Amino acid sequence: MAADKRRRTQPRRRQPSDAPLVPLATGVADEGLAALDEIQRLLDAPLAELMGTPEEQAEAEELSRKASAAPAMARLREVVAFVGKGRPATQAGNLKSADAVVLAQRLAPSEQLPDDVRSMADLPETAHAFRWAAAAEFLAWRGTRVVPGPLAPDLERDPLAAWLKAMVTLLENGVLDGFRQGWRKSYVELLDAGAAGLLVAVAEAGGTVPLAAIDEGAWGQVVAAYGYEPDDDAERTHVVGLVRAMVDEFADTGVVVRHDDHVVLTGLGGALAAMVAFTSDDDEDDLDLVDTDAQSLLLVCVEEMEPDDARDHLSAWCAARPAEEAAAELCEAMVDDEDPDVWDLGFEALDMIDRAVAEPAVRRLRSHRGLRPRAAEWLRRQGPAPSAPAPG
Repeated sequence: MAADKRRRTQPRRRQPSDAPLVPLATGVADEGLAALDEIQRLLDAPLAELMGTPEEQAEAEELSRKASAAPAMARLREVVAFVGKGRPATQAGNLKSADAVVLAQRLAPSEQLPDDVRSMADLPETAHAFRWAAAAEFLAWRGTRVVPGPLAPDLERDPLAAWLKAMVTLLENGVLDGFRQGWRKSYVELLDAGAAGLLVAVAEAGGTVPLAAIDEGAWGQVVAAYGYEPDDDAERTHVVGLVRAMVDEFADTGVVVRHDDHVVLTGLGGALAAMVAFTSDDDEDDLDLVDTDAQSLLLVCVEEMEPDDARDHLSAWCAARPAEEAAAELCEAMVDDEDPDVWDLGFEALDMIDRAVAEPAVRRLRSHRGLRPRAAEWLRRQGPAPSAPAPG
């Protein structure tokens, strides 16, 4: 990455005036994703029954009809119906290849299937629907079989609650990367992190936003986070492709529709955005970065936190994984970045890891031109390695 001519030679801090029309900011996303857990409280009873007035109940019933009609929900119902009372599962919990082929034919009868299907992974759309249904608890595993899950009845009994559960699950796992494979991870993680914030931003913009504005906002975030030149058309095209895939996924779930190159939030989308915004908390202490990747962790800590808060998040992140894994991820993140602030914070995090594990990883950083002086200084601060105790 450091040798890539498309990268900036000096990091640039994005000023408030640089903010895109519809930002896909990691910070906004973290607040939105943290709020999704709170939404779970609303999923315990048919939502239409929770409405206080006949007008509110009628509105909830209309949303329930729209939720049931969303193409994505139809596929999830088909998956559960196919599983029936139970189907044999692989050791990984997937459908066996023969059953996966039959399900694929039911989900998309006109689609041409591969001649040689060795596993469910060879049928990406089927795998996507199956894994999503499992993550949303519409499916479950019992021994060596996959069976309907505890929330499967809601698909018929309370379509709106089932839709909300499906959407919360999708946002938490990643609209693009949650149940699919083959994306370029760095871009996808950033865009997925901004999906909840994107819905809120569209709602705040009046429910309609030009698709080009979303493209530009996403590209601005990638430029800021990964250091590409703003006029790098090849990378921008790739990012725009990912944005369009995300919009298509939202349209498939009934969250948005597209009209004349504009993205329009539907009634369902507006309800979801309102719930995310209502349950969001701007307090940085509520951010949970333990499960994020090292590069995103360092970027958020550098750009959005005071030093004391950053140290607390770094410490929690390091403590939540094996020392070898933490050291390797931190060093890889520093090699892939050019921001000296990120480097300094990475070495600070390495101080929180067992020296016997961190020191070999830091020694390998001395082969990196930019990191060599900091690696040497970090090693100097550690002093000589402790001598082994004498026998006996």
